Amino acid sequence: MSSELIFIIGITIGIVIGVITISLFASNGITDLHAEIKELKIQNDILKEELEKSSGKPTPRKKRYRKQPTRK
Repeated sequence: MSSELIFIIGITIGIVIGVITISLFASNGITDLHAEIKELKIQNDILKEELEKSSGKPTPRKKRYRKQPTRK
């Protein structure tokens, strides 16, 4: 009975340590992704501002003065 109990306790402790280790490695990746998202949002805002600044009226087309055809 005691060997079975020790085995179950060992499995439980191993699972807990494994979950903690995996969560530590995953948290590093998640923080990197959050930082990249923030950088992309800033870049997106800068590009939006650049588009808004350049949106003005286009220059009018040059009018072509030509002779009207006459009917016979």
